[in-house]
Amino acid sequence: MTAYADENVFQMADPRRRTSDEVDLGATWRGAGSDDVWRLAWLRETGELYLCTAAGFPGPSQQVSVLAVIPTEAALDQLLDGWREHRTDEDGLGWLRSRLSRRAA
Repeated sequence: MTAYADENVFQMADPRRRTSDEVDLGATWRGAGSDDVWRLAWLRETGELYLCTAAGFPGPSQQVSVLAVIPTEAALDQLLDGWREHRTDEDGLGWLRSRLSRRAA
């Protein structure tokens, strides 16, 4: 996992990120016992699945983390099948981590 201080730093590190189409996977992800809310998205141009804090808008998000590189949208759909049902879970991030760990195994 690669982390960036904020969304501006993330985008500046690779210019393709600024212009890439994005698949929005919700801005309601939470970890167990936390009130922090996270946004999950996938960039078509780079294949990066990333998570960032869903702070107030407008303005850049903080704490951007690239969780995985997934080459195609079909592979993303297969890996995260069921994400809509889990994005508002009390520990939706736990569900997400379990899906990503299966991919790594």
